Amino acid sequence: MASPTTAPVTLINDPAWAAATVDEVLTAVSGDEEPSVVFIADRVSTQAEYHPLLAVTTLTREDCVDDEDYEQLIEFGREFRATPPPAVHEVYANLSIGNLGFEEFAAWAQDDPEKVFRPF
Repeated sequence: MASPTTAPVTLINDPAWAAATVDEVLTAVSGDEEPSVVFIADRVSTQAEYHPLLAVTTLTREDCVDDEDYEQLIEFGREFRATPPPAVHEVYANLSIGNLGFEEFAAWAQDDPEKVFRPF
């Protein structure tokens, strides 16, 4: 278990992943200890002034009771952008303890003019 000041993080720094799609990344991280969210530093992240990471849920239809449940949980999309480090930490921490769901962060990102979740 991670201490309160560190999170279990897998960092992949490999040019071979430069053109990977979100679905390819999700397939690569699927497994026994699949995270609930994956943060991706893509071209937008590296070129934007505030470097917003792409936050992507690992939730699939199979994880849900039915289609309606799945559609409700991804109503605001499977992904959104989050400013590092404060928003990334907030998303990770709240998802880890089950305090908030991915869909809540995605909804807040939808309210932002640039579609980026920024901590309050």
